[in-house]
Amino acid sequence: MRDWDNTYGAYAKVFIQYNGSLQELGSNIERGLDTTALRFDTTEDEPHDLVGYVESFGFEIELKKVQKQTHLSDYQYILSAFTMDSFQEIYDDRMFDISLWMARYISLVCKLTTMVEHSNKRTRQSFYIDPVTGKRETSFLDDE
Repeated sequence: MRDWDNTYGAYAKVFIQYNGSLQELGSNIERGLDTTALRFDTTEDEPHDLVGYVESFGFEIELKKVQKQTHLSDYQYILSAFTMDSFQEIYDDRMFDISLWMARYISLVCKLTTMVEHSNKRTRQSFYIDPVTGKRETSFLDDE
């Protein structure tokens, strides 16, 4: 067996609560994650939404506005990240979900409220800074 046969990629999907514009949120994330500037462009497919992109540390990161107003309506944006050139890993189902770690980290360094939807689609975990204590907190939400 070759060493690269055991290679894994990673992905994250983080919902973000933010009342400003996509570009303002992008600037906040650039500073917090210490990345290069996000480039903003419209998607090729309809409805041609504005999306922020950046490549950093081997990850492709995409920041966009949430389109569907569902039980996640308190979260206006979504940040998606995945390791670059992971086509074989995706095909072979060798991708680690680092969403919980990423949500907690973004909440901490960017001082944003973030949330992850667990794979069962009914349980969610939110990370935020308590305005009274100034401490990082987490809460679990369940649709049941």
